Amino acid sequence: MKRALSVPLLFFLLAVWAVAPASPAQAPALTLNDVLASMDKAAQGFESVVADLVYTKVTIIVDDKSVEKGFIYFKRTKGRRDFKVKIDIRDPSQKLVLFTGDKGYIYRPAIKQVEEYELGKNKQALEQFLLLGFGTSGRELQNAYSVTLMGPARLGDADTVKLELAPKSPTLAHHLRKVELWLSRKTWQPVQQVFTEPSGDYLIAQYSSVKINGPVSDDQFKLKLPGNVKRIKPQTG
Repeated sequence: MKRALSVPLLFFLLAVWAVAPASPAQAPALTLNDVLASMDKAAQGFESVVADLVYTKVTIIVDDKSVEKGFIYFKRTKGRRDFKVKIDIRDPSQKLVLFTGDKGYIYRPAIKQVEEYELGKNKQALEQFLLLGFGTSGRELQNAYSVTLMGPARLGDADTVKLELAPKSPTLAHHLRKVELWLSRKTWQPVQQVFTEPSGDYLIAQYSSVKINGPVSDDQFKLKLPGNVKRIKPQTG
């Protein structure tokens, strides 16, 4: 038989419950508008980023995974759409990818070859792909993508919010099915991006040791080549 509570104990428990602090109210859930507004605010002061970079490319049909590691440098002229990008791959082999002005370069020291590209009207599309989220305002994101808030997420030691993006442009959608974007809730800049192609193949870009608006010399974006490098200009569609 269960023992009934004695009257003194019952009064004691009632007194404790009466003076116990109420549970703190839960913070209101983060909405998509909150995220986009935070991105707008972060974009206003954004000028540069330097970060460690890991690219992981997964090809489904042949069950292949390749990993490249290096550094990324990005600088934007304040108040303008001009930007410069350098991706300095160090592992497993050295490769330098540089975009500055209306030119793009891919330099492979091992074969002493540099590919040169005219960016033209593709420059802004290139920025959206390579640097999606870095200095991107919420308005810009919504112009280019249908945006879905997937919710808060813990990524390593980073407190992030995850967005899923579907390209609005039929041209871009032909090459890219969706983008998953993890934004730091401290800086509202990317910690990770996953680009999924219509075939199901995907590229994971992970950023660490991210430095926002630190000094980045223009010298970082100068292509310095030895004299015996072969220059080629691939045709682009």
